[in-house]
Amino acid sequence: MTIMPRSRVGMLIVFCGITLTATQLLWNISTTVSTHTVIPDNPIFLDSAGVVEIGNLRNKNMSFFAVNEDIIENGIRGNSSGSTSPVTSSYEILGNIHTDNGDFVHILITARDENSQRKLGGGDLWTATLTSKSGNYSTSGRIEDHSNGTYSVYFIAAWSAKSVINITLVHSSESAQYLKYNIWPTCRLYFTGFYISGNTEDTSICTIASTSENWYNKCEYTHPTALGNHLFLCDMPGKNLSCKNLIDYGQEQTNNKTQIQENQDNQVKKLLHGKEFLFTGVHKKYSLITLGPRYIDLHKGNVPSKLPLCKDSLQSNARSSSGYWEASRWRSLACKNSHFGDKHDVGNCLRNKRIYIMGDSTMHLLYVVLCKILDAPFLLGEKSEDERAAPSSIPRFVHISAYNLTINFVFHQIRVGAPRHFHLSVFEVDVLDSLGANQCDYIIWLGFGIHFLQWSHSAFLDRLIKIKYAITRFQKRCPGVPIVVKGPHMSQPPEQFQTMYMTVSRSDFFTYEIAKMMKEYFRDTGVIFFDTWDLNLSFPSPNAIHMPSTAFKEELHMILSMICK
Repeated sequence: MTIMPRSRVGMLIVFCGITLTATQLLWNISTTVSTHTVIPDNPIFLDSAGVVEIGNLRNKNMSFFAVNEDIIENGIRGNSSGSTSPVTSSYEILGNIHTDNGDFVHILITARDENSQRKLGGGDLWTATLTSKSGNYSTSGRIEDHSNGTYSVYFIAAWSAKSVINITLVHSSESAQYLKYNIWPTCRLYFTGFYISGNTEDTSICTIASTSENWYNKCEYTHPTALGNHLFLCDMPGKNLSCKNLIDYGQEQTNNKTQIQENQDNQVKKLLHGKEFLFTGVHKKYSLITLGPRYIDLHKGNVPSKLPLCKDSLQSNARSSSGYWEASRWRSLACKNSHFGDKHDVGNCLRNKRIYIMGDSTMHLLYVVLCKILDAPFLLGEKSEDERAAPSSIPRFVHISAYNLTINFVFHQIRVGAPRHFHLSVFEVDVLDSLGANQCDYIIWLGFGIHFLQWSHSAFLDRLIKIKYAITRFQKRCPGVPIVVKGPHMSQPPEQFQTMYMTVSRSDFFTYEIAKMMKEYFRDTGVIFFDTWDLNLSFPSPNAIHMPSTAFKEELHMILSMICK
């Protein structure tokens, strides 16, 4: 491999009184010439015993949606039988369970394949919700996998009313294991890189790659502190442009959009290589189970009332959802959450603080909701205050003098969507490492999810570990500063976008696994992990990336409950 000397663009980014130097912020740029690594025809995974092909898996314990998966005896079976079917699977109500931690309705799911044969193993991905017919109450069910083709669902009996049961098959165990071992190891995300020098412009295709791979005639953009052993990798531009001429990157509104879509579609077809049946027909979209009672006459039982403060604990009972909806209020069962009455309650809670909110568009909407409550302009220096105004890579902030409060928002990098300013890309680690210890009056909110569904498992793990390390460094400088990490929620794409690529690459299987990884990696770190899965899943409207404002407001009240005394 021949590597040209790396170069940096000399510039400083200043926002909210903080200067990010080139060393903290910008990328290492280099040109590589070598051989490209081709994706193997038979995807493999590594375990403690070495390399194992997918067809040779035996009795591996995996966790999806808090369940265990048993791999079927002879690998993935054909499309005539074997895969769990939403058409033939059923459920029944077993009755009530009374415990010291609450009263629950117990439902049993029985999984069957396309030929109505009872499944003998576990691993199917289910969701369960219970909603009063009036829509005033709703909750999600906690699912327990018995590893024999049956699953227990537990709903908290939090109200009295005739209620609707929704049991949904997200993925069969066969589809789930294929996503985990054949799809997740590979990055499935491409961008257009925009190269500009004077009046000369060109574009190329970019992606995220491991530094251990080989390639030919590429531009490397590394940021080891943020991406670890991965990097942003682009085809070399033409027209005598060099790697350092990369200005923007994006997916939408680009001349290469069709080529990007073709690359992504072709890659998924190659990864599926004959297993398309796992994600077509009844398996293409999440399917409601119809063989079972549609309604239940729910009678309110014992609902836990003595809960810890949210800043002390977020541990819900293992048999319970983390809460339930009562009209437009989220009633947490994990901790005693508060609802802040007006802007003065919120402002006094956050008085004399500098808040840094970092993440994706869902975090941006939390920033917007917070600014609206405080009657503050949330796009400083911009005329538009539309909540979905074109997000850029440039950090934004607002200062509210009445409370001596500064709120900063920074979009995380690298993310899908419209073009971004490449050299203004600010990573979470850049911001955290820039915060000084002279006055530790900070509050940190982090959130990431939907933009990482197409990343490989190893690339996301690298990103997660580097964020954890940056938090640890920050905590040494500023011990005791509240840090909240918000997990992702279920966000099935609308039906018109359910292409094979979307079905496979942006499955909520990855959403849940990412949430589980986040929860595990921030355990015992002094970070509060806010699991938003139940709150959004049980909200009485279809799940989407951007949920209704009511859901965001309740997320905000939960976060404030975690950080306010």
